Amino acid sequence: MQRLHCKVKNGKVILPDVDVEDGEYYFELREVGVRSAKQNNYYWKIIDILSEELGYTKREMHQTIKKHFDIKSTKHLEPKEFSDFLENLIRWCAIDLHIVIPDP
Repeated sequence: MQRLHCKVKNGKVILPDVDVEDGEYYFELREVGVRSAKQNNYYWKIIDILSEELGYTKREMHQTIKKHFDIKSTKHLEPKEFSDFLENLIRWCAIDLHIVIPDP
């Protein structure tokens, strides 16, 4: 599977000039640097666990975590950055909150 970097300008998709075989293809448009769906699902699973254990709403827990880790938004973290963030979050849960987070 080949990934192509493209740009959107004035609402138009600008694709690079590439040679591909004839056929049908699936085109997925994703923002550059956005974490994977798997990472996102795991993060919200952690939020669910913490919310239930600590008595916060999911939104409050999300805001608390962002404040604790000094992150303005998790939305635009690169996959590697988000992975590091998840590792730090899991470590914080275990050491400071005494809550064990299961693997995905």
